[in-house]
Amino acid sequence: MINISEYKTFPDRTFGLGQDVSQDLTDVVRVPALFDKNSSIYKGLINGGLANTTAKLGAPTSIYEQLIAALENNQHLKHKQLVTLQSKIGRKPYATGLIRAIYKGQRSPVITDWAASNYLSVAIGMGLIDLNYREDYYSITEFGEKAVKLFDNKDNSKLKKFMFERLMEYPYAAWLLRLMNQDPSKWYSKFDLGSNFGFIDEPGFVSLPENLFVDGLINAKIHHDDAEIKRIRSNGESTADKYMRWLAGVFVFYGLIKQRQRTAERKVGDNTYTVSVGPEYRVTYDGRIALNYVNGGSKFKRSKKRVRWEYLAPKIENANKRKTARALMLKFLSESPNGLAANVISQKINVVRQSINSIPEQVIDDAIGLNRLGIEIINDKGKLKLKEELYDFTIPVKIDDEFKSSEADKIKTFLRPVLKHIDHHYLQAVDIAFKKNTSNQENTQFEILSTDLFTKEMGFHGRHLGGANKPDGFVYDQTDGWIIDSKAYSQGFAFTAHNTDAMSRYIRQYRTRNDKSTWWKDLPDNLPNTQFIYISSYFTGKYRQQLADYEHSNQMRGSLMEIAKLLMLAEKVKAGILNYNDFKKYALDKNTDFEFYSFILK
Repeated sequence: MINISEYKTFPDRTFGLGQDVSQDLTDVVRVPALFDKNSSIYKGLINGGLANTTAKLGAPTSIYEQLIAALENNQHLKHKQLVTLQSKIGRKPYATGLIRAIYKGQRSPVITDWAASNYLSVAIGMGLIDLNYREDYYSITEFGEKAVKLFDNKDNSKLKKFMFERLMEYPYAAWLLRLMNQDPSKWYSKFDLGSNFGFIDEPGFVSLPENLFVDGLINAKIHHDDAEIKRIRSNGESTADKYMRWLAGVFVFYGLIKQRQRTAERKVGDNTYTVSVGPEYRVTYDGRIALNYVNGGSKFKRSKKRVRWEYLAPKIENANKRKTARALMLKFLSESPNGLAANVISQKINVVRQSINSIPEQVIDDAIGLNRLGIEIINDKGKLKLKEELYDFTIPVKIDDEFKSSEADKIKTFLRPVLKHIDHHYLQAVDIAFKKNTSNQENTQFEILSTDLFTKEMGFHGRHLGGANKPDGFVYDQTDGWIIDSKAYSQGFAFTAHNTDAMSRYIRQYRTRNDKSTWWKDLPDNLPNTQFIYISSYFTGKYRQQLADYEHSNQMRGSLMEIAKLLMLAEKVKAGILNYNDFKKYALDKNTDFEFYSFILK
């Protein structure tokens, strides 16, 4: 049963997936062994192992004493006792938490705090330990006790089988098996995996397109730009990529998929350039059979899936609101075997917490996202049906808590019913545009989404550029070129002369083609008009006057576009309501004003 439990306060952490964790799941069993005083892991720490990984490695006496005390009362261990007693994650060469003490690092006697946190996450994901929300402590589960017993009996074959069964209950594993069995002959890259994982309307999980990644690497290789190669490899990897590599490695260990290195070639002039893309994977015969475990089939019963509230949103603003809405959706579907319409689900969610402000379009998008986490939901004649049996889990909510909607939430709630022709994955751009602090990968994702709205949705030619001393993108039709720059600003983008100066330089580079920069070399050189467009959350300052001064001084034109307005215009262009001339008129209107959206943000 999925229960709603109210707390004055409760821990909010990330569980389920891991990085820097052994791909042999039997090794994860060391974590629940910390809770069993009869286990070999526990006895090894008590009988000198903890001293070897703390005091003898230079740890303060207080660290050793606190961890020994935690072991002696090990039924209920706190997060800091397991991961790190330090206030900040660090890389001290000695164990600052019990999990650090039971694994050897690659280059040190103990693993890092980060790796310890990931081992804890995976142990919870496999159902070996659980978290008490009210008291904020961890304890061993029945599955954990069974696994530790097999571990201590050195019954490796039974333990491997036992952990395989836990893997088949893992929703992420179900997702990966279903995806790779869609085309068993295909080799799937990390880009393929990342692009099919997670909630479509939220940033953080989606990989950058592989063709852009390869083209950028090859262009940098041609120009011997090692710094650009490093930047592209860093920005081209999403959060999901790192987790997917670990999960794929687990599948390789169990023989469910096989792995090889993927390379890409491009011929430029008389030369052929090759770059490494990374590992790619293809399902094996055993991987095809394993699909029966997660789906049910042949002689296998469909596996019961282990889901947690923490799985249901990435680290974004108002993540708890989104996790709670999706958990409530699973609760109501699990209690309704005949299914529920999306509007009924949203009504039920709002009864529990009106401040969630659920709408049917959000429920439908969430159903897509839940499928992309491995929780199968089908649409049967207008009703959503949950195909999985789920283990019991708790939906934690704070007593009398009212969820506040962020600016991005409000904009997206307004846009969802409007966007009928534009894929809702573009709503990621709204989240990024309104973020206070963005990563390089998120900024690159914003650039790509903005450019794709022109090229993939409105019929322009062109591409994403990005990188140092380049515009974010360039798009064009028969008469006009648009230099695109995307800016993420939670409090609005203060448009200044510095910005118009940068755009003047890009337009002159494009027109004259006599600058050291060559970003323009593959773009047409005979367009009558070239102008810029800045895309952001909204704009502040004297932007109208700044645009007028720019046009008067430079005999060039430019425009500003709120991401919400761009999405709505793209929707109307794709729906055939507006043509290109209409779009251009709206885009170059110097009277653009954020007031149109102000009612949404109240």
